Amino acid sequence: MHLHRGLVKLKYIQSKTYPCLYYQKDTRLAVCIDDCILRAKTKKLIRAAIKELSTNFEISDDREVDEYLGVKVETLKDNRVKMSQLAVMSKILNLDKGGDEMQTTWEYRRIIGQLNFLEKSTCPDIAYAVHQCSRFASDPKASHKMAILRIGRYLMVTGSEGIIFEPNNSSLELW
Repeated sequence: MHLHRGLVKLKYIQSKTYPCLYYQKDTRLAVCIDDCILRAKTKKLIRAAIKELSTNFEISDDREVDEYLGVKVETLKDNRVKMSQLAVMSKILNLDKGGDEMQTTWEYRRIIGQLNFLEKSTCPDIAYAVHQCSRFASDPKASHKMAILRIGRYLMVTGSEGIIFEPNNSSLELW
């Protein structure tokens, strides 16, 4: 609440669509617990926003964002932002090619939980398949295991693609 009140005091407006996103003129501030990402059209605007925010909050400027909460963040041409989670995918897929064969016990629920995390952050394209697999978490069968492996193979091929946000002049929500 302290952060919200302070941002409102500084004339930041909370997004109705994304409650963790605040905007003020040409500045966007994404909040996750006690970490924030500040975006603006120019570095000058970012410096001004940091100066203004530091009057009410303790701020550390870590400069360019290349990774945030396990999400790789890349700025592409035309100010587009690409977000991907290849490291999380690798952890889920456990690419241990020289390791022992999988035994009869398999951590189906743990994998479902990690896939749910991915689909809600940077891989919405797997949402339906993960949802269908999660329905059988209490008693998975061999066919469900095969479905999870199929999702894993898909992620191995598409994992570096991520999700791209493009600036949109008609919207104040994201750019």
